[in-house]
Amino acid sequence: MHFYFITRGVNQQVSLWKKFMETQMWKWLRKNKKTGKEELCQVQGALRPVQLWEYVFPEESYDEVMTCLNIQKDVALSKTKQAILRKALGASKMKSYDQINTHRFIEHRGVSIHPIGIKKDKRGEMFDPVTKRPTFKNSYKTKHLYIRLTE
Repeated sequence: MHFYFITRGVNQQVSLWKKFMETQMWKWLRKNKKTGKEELCQVQGALRPVQLWEYVFPEESYDEVMTCLNIQKDVALSKTKQAILRKALGASKMKSYDQINTHRFIEHRGVSIHPIGIKKDKRGEMFDPVTKRPTFKNSYKTKHLYIRLTE
C-alpha cells in the first residue's frame, strides 16, 4: 500500500521524524512458496521522498535562481497535474527566463526538479513586527535594539 502526504516543519524535527519512519518494522502475512503455509514476517516500511518544496527568493534574482536549478519545461507532470497543483498552492505559470552566467553552483545530479509554478510576494512598506510601525530606511530595529546601518 502507498500513502502519499506532504510534510512541513522545522528541518531538524523533520529529519528526526524521517529517521523514525525509516526504522519502522511492520507485520506482513505472506505465503511461503516452499511450504505453502502462511507466515507472519517483519518488513521495513519504505519512506520514499516525493517532495513538494517552496523556495523563497527575491524576485530580482529569478533568472539566476532558475539558471542555477537548470529549470526546463517539465514533461514528467502533465499540464493538468501542474494546473491542479498551481491552483492548490495559489501559484501561477512560470514565466520564461534568461540563462545567465553566475558564480553560484547547486549540485542536483540524481535529483529531478519538476517546476509547478511561481507566486509573487506582496510588496509594500515594511513594518516592525513588534511595534507595527514602518521600519526606518537604512536601519535595523528590534524590540530592544536600534542600529543605524549607515554608521
